[in-house]
Amino acid sequence: MAHTPDGAASVMEEFHHALGAKDLDTVCRISAPAYDGGMKECRSLTPMLFEMFTPGDLKNLKATRVDRAKVKSKGPDQVTIPPNAIAPKATIMDGDPKIFTMGWRGGTWVIVE
Repeated sequence: MAHTPDGAASVMEEFHHALGAKDLDTVCRISAPAYDGGMKECRSLTPMLFEMFTPGDLKNLKATRVDRAKVKSKGPDQVTIPPNAIAPKATIMDGDPKIFTMGWRGGTWVIVE
């Protein structure tokens, strides 16, 4: 993956597509750094998240795109992706809009906050 804001946006799309596919391995590979308990906590909590999505949410997540113009660089190894850069998204995300912070770790982008 490219060490650029565009590369981070591509990984964020991959994350949302994996959520839509209920792909635990991919979701946790990308988001485990954001959990205090790391991979173990991600693998125990994410299946509960999967069950919160409606069939329409899962379809939207599989189609998510990130508007590259809205991705903000915070230095060479960190970017933020605001909620309005992600569409379509799951309805559950509208109730609790989240700014995703991604960091460059081990040769790829991961969610750190």
